[in-house]
Amino acid sequence: MRSIRSTTRVAPGTLFVEGPLSNWTVFYGDGAVELVDCGYPADRPLVEESIRLAGADPADLKRILITHGHSDHLGASAQFAAELGVVVAAAPAELPNVRRDITEQVTVADLLPSALKRGTVRWAIAAVRAGGLGDVGVRDAVALEGDEVTLSTGHTLELVPAPGHTTGSVCFFEPTSRALLTGDAIVTGHPLLRESGELQQLPAFFQHDPDEAALSARRLVLCDAEVVLPGHGPLVAFPASARP
Repeated sequence: MRSIRSTTRVAPGTLFVEGPLSNWTVFYGDGAVELVDCGYPADRPLVEESIRLAGADPADLKRILITHGHSDHLGASAQFAAELGVVVAAAPAELPNVRRDITEQVTVADLLPSALKRGTVRWAIAAVRAGGLGDVGVRDAVALEGDEVTLSTGHTLELVPAPGHTTGSVCFFEPTSRALLTGDAIVTGHPLLRESGELQQLPAFFQHDPDEAALSARRLVLCDAEVVLPGHGPLVAFPASARP
């Protein structure tokens, strides 16, 4: 049975959710709910459960902001849009991935060289069962304009470009709690990584442009976030004074 690994109330109106294979964040307040990312397609019941755990109503979901257009972050966004009129939004450069005009995503062929490594096959099977090969494109997705976005929940998020994992990958920074939502630009764990709980990159075969992804990761590590909410792995919290 699929289940939420953990939830953490990062700040008022902000719930970080560590899902079975990928993460999302629930922003809530003023009678509204907005998400950053949406897990895998099969995570839809868990996304709705997490909204209820936050003390909100899934019917109040207004918008889903996407860090990048991979199936484990788009999840059931298209279903929410079609059934509930939820707006799905991403950075302009990432819209081709979100709409599935292009697909900058790891393939089975990319995984073959590491197929014998511990955990690869198990993870791949779990990802496929969660809908990783499904049609997750959101044709009506809209562009996030400018360098910040005001949520209907009362929060403000700053857009932090982080190209490399995909062409238009972005992170979101919430200045009040100093939380950085990194998508896959930086993670803290993954079944194909040895360590957990440390800021790190996904294996190179997951990156559309590994060199650019490495540059983005270095820039992010130097920022003054006090909480990192990754797309994979547990959150990491530390005072800004402890950053390099």
